[in-house]
Amino acid sequence: MHEYDLIADWYAKERRGPGGLLELESSITSLPQGASVLDVGCGNGVPLTRKLLEGGFTVIGVDSSPRMLERFRTNCPGTLCICAPIQSADVEGRLFDAAVAWGVLFHLPHDEQRKAIAKVASVLKPRALFLFTAGDEDGDKQGDPMNGVPFHYWSFSIEGYRELLKANGLTLLDVHRDAGQNIYYLASKYLVSGFYENYRPPTC
Repeated sequence: MHEYDLIADWYAKERRGPGGLLELESSITSLPQGASVLDVGCGNGVPLTRKLLEGGFTVIGVDSSPRMLERFRTNCPGTLCICAPIQSADVEGRLFDAAVAWGVLFHLPHDEQRKAIAKVASVLKPRALFLFTAGDEDGDKQGDPMNGVPFHYWSFSIEGYRELLKANGLTLLDVHRDAGQNIYYLASKYLVSGFYENYRPPTC
């Protein structure tokens, strides 16, 4: 996104908290070491991509901001990253054990979110996990600027996301908010009876 090019320096300095780490750690505990993870909207790679790499996972990052990816390459050296919107990103036939999309889907208008979720679903292996953040009310709104740059946000309702995921072969497992009011959705592709039955959302 062009907006993130404008705030890349500020973002690297000011947005350095542990946002999403608890949810990420709780969601990937069932994955074997070395599992492949698609990081959608990977940004500068901190903290989520770095955490995945520290956990022994193989990660490919996708982001549409060239300036954010400049920092990603510094923060996560040797990790493959693709500069493109996820809707059109070419992952060269790879399939993934999981995907994470933290702080990105709500930047996309409804039709583009549909395309993004369909694309992610198409590159997930059976039983793969998909963790993402989004809103929980259908509509769009103008958000507060970040470092003076305005951002617009779009969302479906929880049921809207449930149906959208279902249409793409994904089952919604959990929805919850963290202490910062970020809303997390966890889904699985082609959920098998009994799989992930012991999952419990993290306690914030």
